[in-house]
Amino acid sequence: MKLYVGGMHLGGAGYPNAVNTIALLRNESSFDVIEYGYWMPDDIRLWSIARGGKLALLIFMARIFWGNLYSVFRVCSACFRESAPVYVPYPSLFFLWFVSFLPKKFRPFCIADAYISIWDSMFRDRGAAQSGGFVASLVRRVEARSLRAASVVLVDTQANKTMFIENFGLHPDKVLSLPLAIDEKCFNPIEVVDPVKKDSVITVLFVGTLIPLHGIPVLLDAVHLLSSEQRIAFRFIGDGQLASDVESFIGKEKSEQLVWIREWCSLERIACEISSADICLGVFGGTEKAARVLPFKLYMYLAAGRAVISQSLLSVPEGAPSPPILAVTPANAESLADAIRTLADDAALRHQLAQDSKVYFHECLSNASVLRAWISNIATRFSSRNMG
Repeated sequence: MKLYVGGMHLGGAGYPNAVNTIALLRNESSFDVIEYGYWMPDDIRLWSIARGGKLALLIFMARIFWGNLYSVFRVCSACFRESAPVYVPYPSLFFLWFVSFLPKKFRPFCIADAYISIWDSMFRDRGAAQSGGFVASLVRRVEARSLRAASVVLVDTQANKTMFIENFGLHPDKVLSLPLAIDEKCFNPIEVVDPVKKDSVITVLFVGTLIPLHGIPVLLDAVHLLSSEQRIAFRFIGDGQLASDVESFIGKEKSEQLVWIREWCSLERIACEISSADICLGVFGGTEKAARVLPFKLYMYLAAGRAVISQSLLSVPEGAPSPPILAVTPANAESLADAIRTLADDAALRHQLAQDSKVYFHECLSNASVLRAWISNIATRFSSRNMG
């Protein structure tokens, strides 16, 4: 079966799902993937564009507008010659907005990558005061119209599926939750290590884009609470919206206990850091968006077989049980510090969590699960529509 790819899409270290999904479908399935869209530069970060100057934002939006319009034309021309499903990677909103104005019988069968809601990220993450304004309402209506033009909407967890149905008026049968696709070759070879002695240095790793859902203030408070525990060493890797919080903390504490690598590291570098870590940290942002996600870094930690600490409120893809993590109270630095201390003291527990992580990933989150979902569900839906 042919699979067309449409729209202007984001890739690189910040948005790896579509790149890995397309590579998986090309290499491991019978899909003949044909690109009719465009990849944006790997160093583009939407949060930095939104916070940058108006001219840069205007230029970016103009590129998005014309690029997606031309991609719609190319996709529709291809579908006229030979009908095929169309995968629209993130951000799918713009491509689907143009598609929504086509008569239904002429619309291509679009599979929308909607793992990150534009409206949710831009407004609800910043507080209720902004989420009810005119601009927020307009973006929400545009995103709802766009997503309703898709035949299938892909999300990563059951909680996100509920959010998309409730906030954008989507039919439940249209929304599918399935695992994200990662580059497994970087993490599968990492072995579960034997537990170290109690008096050895314990390396605690956090990898992330420093966004609100990660709970950066909670992480920093936990580091402060453990400042007397010299056997615990923290490594933060990443940059992002709340980088200034980390800067202020390091400037105030002046502690060698925390090492911050403020750059976008390659996947190979991140895999190396995870391999050297004893404990890996997830998200701690509380009850809103942080409670609906299972972020990429947890996929990487679990694939590598590491002991993971993350908040108790989380969600998983359809059919997956809760992951084997040490769960802590959301947005609570004391709970996080206690959990780190517990794992630092209990090498056997760290080892058991690491072993369970490896098994869980391969059974519930691996690329084999992604592939099964595409073949058994998405391809079947397209075939059924054509037969009907």
